[in-house]
Amino acid sequence: MMRTMSRLALAAGLIAALAACSQQPVLSGMAANAFDRQTLLSGELLDLPLPQAAEAELLAVNDDMRAFLAAHVPPGASSKQRVEAILAAILDDGLRLDYNLFQTLTAEEAFYSRQGNCMSFTSLFVALARESGLRVRFQEVEVPPSWESQGDTWMYNKHINAVVDLHGSSIMIDFAREPFDSDFRRRLLDDDEALARYHNNVGVHHMTAGQTARAFTHFSTALQLSPRTGYFWTNLGSLYRRADLELAAESAYLTAIEVSRDAAGMSNLARLYRHQGRDAAATYYEEKVELFRRKNPYYLHNLATEAYAAGDYELAVQRARSAIRRDRSQHEFHRLLGLAYVRLGKVERASDAFESARERAVDELQRGTYNRKLSLLANL
Repeated sequence: MMRTMSRLALAAGLIAALAACSQQPVLSGMAANAFDRQTLLSGELLDLPLPQAAEAELLAVNDDMRAFLAAHVPPGASSKQRVEAILAAILDDGLRLDYNLFQTLTAEEAFYSRQGNCMSFTSLFVALARESGLRVRFQEVEVPPSWESQGDTWMYNKHINAVVDLHGSSIMIDFAREPFDSDFRRRLLDDDEALARYHNNVGVHHMTAGQTARAFTHFSTALQLSPRTGYFWTNLGSLYRRADLELAAESAYLTAIEVSRDAAGMSNLARLYRHQGRDAAATYYEEKVELFRRKNPYYLHNLATEAYAAGDYELAVQRARSAIRRDRSQHEFHRLLGLAYVRLGKVERASDAFESARERAVDELQRGTYNRKLSLLANL
């Protein structure tokens, strides 16, 4: 597997949550979904004209980009050599791209500006690689939750990378700032789904800048391309909430939950209901989100990490074991369990945990690290 490093934020809301949950409750005093999807996307609730789809050529390649390829990719290079040459040209020899989480750009924009986030870098790589004759697809990766703030908005980061299909094998190209485990769940995206994520990102950036009309145009375009992506509806709901259109926000959040059981939609809906004094409904959704979190191995791992940092090693063991029960494939979970056992003086259990981590390590560097830990424990 080939990887390079950088990172992407895909979803946002006034406050966003994790990633999936439950069904809509039946509670007394709850309104039905007041606005249908067509009305939510019409613009009339914001006193905007019916939006035209935002135009963006995500993967367009121009003559300057073709000349760049010709200068950096040798004639007759093999598929793998082309991949290596394009990556070197993007990151080192030619463009030397600078990472900026809050800039989502098309391939052409990233080429000229020399900056962007991982969606931008991935789009640039896909465009150049396809121009050179490679078969490349976008891929969405389920990474552990991470958050960034911009103004009064907390953004829940999602992640996207690229997969190059070779003869009988594939190479994953990733611009994540931090390494991630190749065992993370991932899903190939078609170009419309990737373009929808571009528009969603741009919509988030406009929303945080207070540019309601532009944000709405991009959110509606994203939803036209991928109407069953729940967090797009959640972001639209957050836009309505910012405009003090609480009934429209509620409808968008409910739609997010309906189409994909989006927990960010549930979290935002609970906050809306709490703000409105609809405490029973707020509590229902809060409990559902918390139930999801307690079942989410990454959330439990984060809790275990916090307990370890606070010196509560018994609690760290308890939470790490809970995370492992839900997902045994993540070597980091076993590593943290081993570290906590070391702190508790339970050497044999620590060795077992590090052995499990070594078995699940994704490369020789990680396996070497665990071998050294096991050697040290053997001498205690």
